Amino acid sequence: MIGRHLAAGLAIFKRDLRIFLSYRSRIYSQAISAVASLAVFYYLSQLLSVDTFSSSSSYFGFVVVGLVILAVVQSTLVLAGSVRSELVAGTFERVLLSPFGAVRGALSMMIFPSVHAVAMGTWTLLVAAVLFGVDLSWATVPLAIPVGIVAALSFSAIALLIAALVIVFKQTPGIGMLIVGITFISGLYFPTDLLPGWIQWASAVQPFTPAVELLRHLLIGLPMAASPWSSFAKLLAFTVILFPVGTWVLAQGVEIGQRRGTIIEY
Repeated sequence: MIGRHLAAGLAIFKRDLRIFLSYRSRIYSQAISAVASLAVFYYLSQLLSVDTFSSSSSYFGFVVVGLVILAVVQSTLVLAGSVRSELVAGTFERVLLSPFGAVRGALSMMIFPSVHAVAMGTWTLLVAAVLFGVDLSWATVPLAIPVGIVAALSFSAIALLIAALVIVFKQTPGIGMLIVGITFISGLYFPTDLLPGWIQWASAVQPFTPAVELLRHLLIGLPMAASPWSSFAKLLAFTVILFPVGTWVLAQGVEIGQRRGTIIEY
């Protein structure tokens, strides 16, 4: 049974990969866009002179890791759009009626975007190091892999909640605004200490901030206010709590759609 489920998940991954590769110029355009984004932030960093960072290169490294994490966040939240596309195309019911099931099918739809985000993140870090001189902490870079996996799982839990709303209400609710909010409260582009006091609490009640701080510490050696182990424990706690909840809510959304007879509508 486990082998069949793994084979089904791999089949969905292969399908998504083939769709991506069918647009032959996409991989090149995305690689070039990543370099262009790095160039923009690199030259912007040359204009900065603030006490928060010791140098412009320090801020540039800060933003580079933020860009990598943003790509991971976007790769998980794309699930809602994928489910919506399956509903519109009329292919979601195939997964729904198969032994694999709608929940496992939705989870499998996140495999390719996550692998793609890892590949683009690796490319971004290498370009930043080779072309723009970002000093990566090579001794701790391998530790970023398990941390990134745990972070992606916690991010995916939120994507599952949104996918459940898509199945029930047939709309993708404010993904763009959610991503904008995440960039602000998690400190992707600036330290969370700069946030107004009335909103700083938001940086402590979601999994993005500890993921950002811990990955910056591991990738470029930025110091942390808290212990790395405590931040990892916090991130792990978010994952252990949120991922089962997200999976359960998605299952309930599918059940509601089936009970109403609206599961294949869009």
